[in-house]
Amino acid sequence: MAIVQMQKFHVLSFKKTHEKLLQSLQNFQKAEILPADEGILLSDNHFLKDDSSAMTEKLENQLARVLWAKDFLANYLPKASFIQKLRNQPPTYTLAQLEHITETSDWETFVEDLRAKDRRLRMIAQEKQDLSKEENELNRWRYFDESPAVLNELKHSVGLLGTISNEQIPTLNHELEKYPSSYYQIIQQTTSTTYLLLLFHKTNQQKVRYSLSTVGFDEYHYPFQGKPQEALSEVKEKMAAIIAEEKEIKAALSQMKAEALQMNVIAEYYSSQVVKSQSKERLFQSKAVTSLAGWVPTAEAAKLEEQIKHATNNEYYLVFEEVREEEIAEVPILLKNNRWVAPFETLIEMYSLPKYDEIDPTPFMAPFYALAFGMMVADFGYGLILFLAILLAKKIFYFEAGMKRNLTFFQLCALPTMMWGLIYGSFFGMTMPFQLLSNQSDITEILLISVIFGYIQIFFALILKFYLLWAKKKQKFNAIFQAGSWMLFLISGALLALGLTILPDSSLSTVGGIGFAVALIAIVIGGSVEGETLAGKIGSGLYGLMDLTNYMSDLVSYTRLMALGVAGGSIAAAFNLIISYFPPVARFTIGALLFVLLHAINIFLSYLGAYVHGIRLQYLEFFGKFFTGGGRAFKPLKASNKYVTIVSDENKQQEEQE
Repeated sequence: MAIVQMQKFHVLSFKKTHEKLLQSLQNFQKAEILPADEGILLSDNHFLKDDSSAMTEKLENQLARVLWAKDFLANYLPKASFIQKLRNQPPTYTLAQLEHITETSDWETFVEDLRAKDRRLRMIAQEKQDLSKEENELNRWRYFDESPAVLNELKHSVGLLGTISNEQIPTLNHELEKYPSSYYQIIQQTTSTTYLLLLFHKTNQQKVRYSLSTVGFDEYHYPFQGKPQEALSEVKEKMAAIIAEEKEIKAALSQMKAEALQMNVIAEYYSSQVVKSQSKERLFQSKAVTSLAGWVPTAEAAKLEEQIKHATNNEYYLVFEEVREEEIAEVPILLKNNRWVAPFETLIEMYSLPKYDEIDPTPFMAPFYALAFGMMVADFGYGLILFLAILLAKKIFYFEAGMKRNLTFFQLCALPTMMWGLIYGSFFGMTMPFQLLSNQSDITEILLISVIFGYIQIFFALILKFYLLWAKKKQKFNAIFQAGSWMLFLISGALLALGLTILPDSSLSTVGGIGFAVALIAIVIGGSVEGETLAGKIGSGLYGLMDLTNYMSDLVSYTRLMALGVAGGSIAAAFNLIISYFPPVARFTIGALLFVLLHAINIFLSYLGAYVHGIRLQYLEFFGKFFTGGGRAFKPLKASNKYVTIVSDENKQQEEQE
């Protein structure tokens, strides 16, 4: 339960084996690569950085092609349901297996085939759009049972096809009455437009056309061959043919599930190759030698050397070095805790990882957070349903490591929720046959417990601060006067409060008062360290007393443990009271549904409030006393695990044995 100890390593190997070395380190998954000039061995002018940008770009282009194919296929494959996605455990591969699958598959030809299908589908979509327009156009003239081309063969008459607004039909009749040798026929009529055939003598052509322009006649030029009905049949046949072709292509794509899975594997391979190629830019190379540096957990140093030895055929020079004081800020942070504490690391990661010379606050924060979380929900039924729901989900479904850790986090928080639910005697807002405290009548006692809880956590934070300062060189004075003084202040305050209230006849108030005065003096002395001049020391020392208000507000902040617990319990009880007023029949029908719905809402709000306010108490009231943070996460060279799960050769062997 601590920050994992790290070692810096620097390895020299022959250039001919550097690709295999990087591959081995990527498979090892436990070494972070640094720029070689930050290593232990100083590189001279004979070493130059490896420019692998061209190779990286080439690999990224290959990856882009595979990802396009993967996304393209996803549009046509049957969609798995949400439940199916949760139940499907992705297959695991080693890097060697990824390489073998990629090299033995003709994926580039497959991608080109998909691009051809994509182009054809796009062409079909355009053809369908064009044919649909033609079909709509022909539908308007399908009742004209002649080929419009005959209108161009008339010797003495002029024939026109066109449209006119329905409102202009009376005006058209009036205008055509001026020309006895004119005639029109309605081909089709919609709610707004009339489709016409017009015939008139050529001698009146100029006058008729002028009259037609005054009524908004729009001449139509028929672009097809043959009769409209025949052309319409041809268009429909073409439409049916390309729709059938489209269905055939999409049906073929929908059967490519195996190919899609293979695309995931190949995408992961090229993704890992991109990562490896980018890592090569951190190397230094001469004509024959490669220089590589990085960080590795101390416990994995021997295995790292085995990997290097195997990858280089025992032709290497490896140096390990312990962390130097000036490197502390640069050391990557990897936390290691037991199964009960590790899920709470997510809270540390959200805030800030500790620096290498700090302590991992996770095991100290976890019990306080869990107890505070439980006290803010404080219902046995709510805790039980959360615990069982997560337990069932983890048994039935597959979750990746990060999600599984988050679920375990809430499952662990459900345990103190049930514990406080038993203390309050609350089960879905109903009072259980036994209870130590009532969240309805024992408000003062619960408030006092909340403040005492906060007092203990703040005091514990000061103990950690004292320990951290005492462990550092030349910090023992600060440990006594900046942490010890506040510890004495809190102890004296507690003794003074006990002497004035519970034990007024004892000497506790006197001892507490003396300790209180000594603590204030020590606080001033501790604060004076920050001043440079005498006046500055006095000013900064007196200013340190302002932290008294911060400690008081910190203790008041813990009253939210009472407030949220009581509020959630009261809301749950109010829901039950409302449902109890229903008639018996309604109580066990609509009342049961309301019971589930209303308590589901209260459960969500209670857990959300407990999660957020619990985090606030840890980040401000607890961490603010001793924890600085600012560490960076350990990022080993490994595959991305975006598309399939990659494991080391060692883990794959263990998996197959199991």
